[in-house]
Formats: sequence, structure tokens, C-alpha cells
Amino acid sequence: MRTSISLDFLYAALPLIAKVTGGVAFVASREGKCHRAIGPDGEQSSVEISLLELCKEAAAQGLPLWSIDKETDCECFAIPLGGVVLAASNSERVDRQVRLFHTLKETLPLIAQVAGGEAVLFDAAGRRLFTADSKSLTLREGPGTIIEACVEVMRTGHPQIGPSPTVAGSTAVRIPISPSFGFGFNNAYSIGQREKLLNEVQKRRTAKYTWDDIICSGPRLAGPLKLAKSAALSSSPVIIFGESGTGKELFAQAIHNASARSNKPFVAINCSALPESLVESTFFGYVEGAFTGARRGGQAGLFEQANHGTLLLDEISEAPLDLQAKLLRVLQEHEVRRVGADRATPVDVRIIATCNRDLVRCMDEGTFRSDLFYRLNVIDIYISPLRQGKEDIPLLVRAILEKLAHTEGVPVPDIDQGAMSCLVQYHWPGNVRELHNVLERIISLSPGEKILVGHLPPKLVAADHIEVVPLPPAGQRATLTDKLADVERLLLLETLERCNGNRQKTARELGISLSTLWRRLCKVRDERGHPVSSAAEQELQK
Repeated sequence: MRTSISLDFLYAALPLIAKVTGGVAFVASREGKCHRAIGPDGEQSSVEISLLELCKEAAAQGLPLWSIDKETDCECFAIPLGGVVLAASNSERVDRQVRLFHTLKETLPLIAQVAGGEAVLFDAAGRRLFTADSKSLTLREGPGTIIEACVEVMRTGHPQIGPSPTVAGSTAVRIPISPSFGFGFNNAYSIGQREKLLNEVQKRRTAKYTWDDIICSGPRLAGPLKLAKSAALSSSPVIIFGESGTGKELFAQAIHNASARSNKPFVAINCSALPESLVESTFFGYVEGAFTGARRGGQAGLFEQANHGTLLLDEISEAPLDLQAKLLRVLQEHEVRRVGADRATPVDVRIIATCNRDLVRCMDEGTFRSDLFYRLNVIDIYISPLRQGKEDIPLLVRAILEKLAHTEGVPVPDIDQGAMSCLVQYHWPGNVRELHNVLERIISLSPGEKILVGHLPPKLVAADHIEVVPLPPAGQRATLTDKLADVERLLLLETLERCNGNRQKTARELGISLSTLWRRLCKVRDERGHPVSSAAEQELQK
């Protein structure tokens, strides 16, 4: 009778034991047969064979036993009580922690993206197990280095929020999840990007370009230039449209320098480069203590920095919608409120925006507010791409070469007529910026007194305007270079004929690229000092 009462008492205690241990609690016979098992949810459960074996061993020894599974870290105990054995494990709790660990591991890139920095999983010893950052959004195994702050968090069991050692002014959060692991994150990347962007803003606080820097000889820029000069006489907002590289900021700076605000700040910001989490504090500033990591004394935003001057919003179409709403309010109210401030600050700022997209289409797509568009679109200036005004290219080339040569400390090179023809006929998808980069490449890699076709990148060269290199006059002693050139010509022409004029097959047989073959063919075009068959002749006439 006493055994029956004891069993009833043990059965009644099983739900509480299971809940406390975080696993399965059960009563088994001395032979390892389970009488009753309850899970942490209070429902009937099954028991693993290894636990029943532990019960048999405890009954045989007549002593309580405890064990831990080295693979799963699951703990269990068995206590012999007369004719039965009371046992329990924390398997469910361990399973939940394992699932939570893997969930956190898989979501580290998302946590890093939201935080704007790095996210990390660390173990009880503070070692970095897995990391992800908001730049690459890729989960990586950690180097196993120990972070002292993580060691402290795991020791105390309390979350910690404080400065991140990665980037000055950034904040780190570290949270212990279980006795075996925790996770943390910081906003170091977004803070670093913000500081980098603000440094760029500081560099662009003055406008250096004037009307004299706008080079044109045809109608491409005549209309925009006339309109820009008129815009400089007012303080109305301006939107400058045009493809990337057409010189939109050059026009914006020239407008500012020709305006009544020329002796006031000119502040430029790229709307597509700012992390969304820092948009408000960057544009409108913040007061001391507005958020964790806020600078002592607070910081003025871009509108305050540009007060009484001009604020250039570069690539305005990329501004987030919430920023667009705040910009509209500033334009309407002529005041800004710093983050954390209880009062607004009046500002007088002239807005010039640039855009390389169709804002009407952006409005139709819902990515740009129509009310902001109509507020900004008082004066609109469209700058045509360079391919629509190729008569400007010779002037631009000479002006850019003079500037680059001065910067590099070399003589200004002349440019061959064939090379200039190539430059004029190229379509320039990157506009003036691409032209500048091409000429800078030539100055850097092929400095000399004259720029020839051979100095140009292959994409710019067209067979219709290549420079013809004549053969040495008859009777003149040939150099080794001349002889090698002769051999190269014969090999090219013979291989081209054998391949029936097929360039790809010819290049493959010669073991050179198509662009190299093409340049070599250009050098022998119209030279008739060697026999040329019909197939090669047709190819050279292309």
C-alpha cells in the first residue's frame, strides 16, 4: 500500500519536475522499464533508451547518478527510490537553445543590416563563433578571438550597451541568451559611412566652378547655360536633369557662385549614399543625448550648415520617402528641428537638386512624392548627353589635357587627328566624366608629346579613322623592329586568308585576343607591300 501511495505521489510530481528541468521527467522500474513519463508541456512523453540505461545503473548501484551527453550537452539524473527510479533530463530546453542558436546564426546578416554594422554570435568564453556585416550581408565563421566585453556579459548574465571599439561614436549591444552563448551587434558601418559622407560634405562646402569652367562650342549647352545664368539671379529651387557624368554639379556650383549667396556656404550631399537610419540626424542634426552615441554638444545638420547659402541634393530621386516628407516640410516652413530638440531652428537655404532619372516616372512608380516634385521644380534645367553635342569634344579634350598635364607636371601633349576623330565618333555613355577618365589614363600610362590612335583604349578605336603607319622608303636600311613588323604582317595576312577572313578563327589560331588582332590589322590596312588575297583584302576594307 505504501508503494502505491509513493507512486501516486511521484506521478503527481512529474509535471513540476519536467517543467523545472526543462525536459522529460519519468518513473521507471529497477529493470529500466518506463512506468510514466511527462514532458515540460505536461503531456505524456517518450523516453530515450540511454536514460533508461542510466536508471538501471542507478538501481544496481543503489546511488543517485548524473550524466551529460557530450554530443548534445543534454544533462540527466536518476534517483533510486525503493522499488522504482525517479529520473529527468533537460533535453527539451537544450533542443530549444540549439534551435534558437541556429535561428540567430541564420538571421545574423539581417540583424547586421538592420543595425547598420556587424552582428556576432559568441560562446560562454566570449569567442566569436559566427559574424556578419551590413556591407556584405554574408554569414561567416568567426576567427575564434575572445572579446573581453562578451566575456563580462556571459559572466554576469546581464545585457550590455556601450561604445563600440570598432568605430568612434558607434554603439555596441551584447546580450547573453543562455549559459552557453550570446549575441551582439553594432552600428559601426553606418556610423563610419556617415562620417565618411560628412567628411565629403566638408570637402564640398565651397563651390569652385564658375561659368568659365563650362566648355561648349555648339548648341548642346547654349540653352541650359542661358537658363542657369537666369536662375542664378533668384533664390528659387532648381532641378538639374541629365545623365551621369554630364556636369550637373558643375552647373550647380556655377549657379551658386553667380548668385547673391556666393559668399555663403555651398553644401553638397549625395542622397543615395546615406544610410536610412542616419538620414534624419544628418540632414537636421541632433542635440546632446538624443540617442546612444550622440556627440557631446550635439551636431548641426546639413540645413543649418548651409544656412543663408545653397544645399545641393545630388541624385534627389534616390532619397527615401520619409526624407522626402521631411524635406517638403522644411521647404514649406523654412525651419528644422534637430533630433531630440524641443524647438525648431529657422533656416534660409536655397535648394538645387540634381537627378539622372525621370522624376515623373518615379512619381508614377510611387518612389517620389509629387508634392515635393512640384515644390522643387520651379526652374528645371536639362543637360544633354555628350553624344548629342560632339562638336564640344575637341574643346573639352584640349581643356582636360591642359588640366591633367598641369596636375601631373608634364607638358601638354598634342593629339593626332586620327585619335581626335576616334574620340569625336565614340558614343561616350559615361559622358564628360568618361572622357576625363580616358584622357587621364592616357596621360598616366602613355605620357608623350603626341597622343596617337594606339594610345586609346580599344573600345574607342574604329577602323574608319585609324592612323596609317607607312613602310620605310625603298632602299632605306631596315631595323630589327622593321623586320619583325614585316614578319608579323605576313603572318597576320596569311592566317587571315587561311581562315577565309574569319576574325575569331584567326585570333584563336594566332593565340591572341580579338581586340589585339583588330589593332594589328589596323596597322597594315591599305599597305600593299605584300601580296593580299581576296579574303584578306575584303577584311582589310571593312
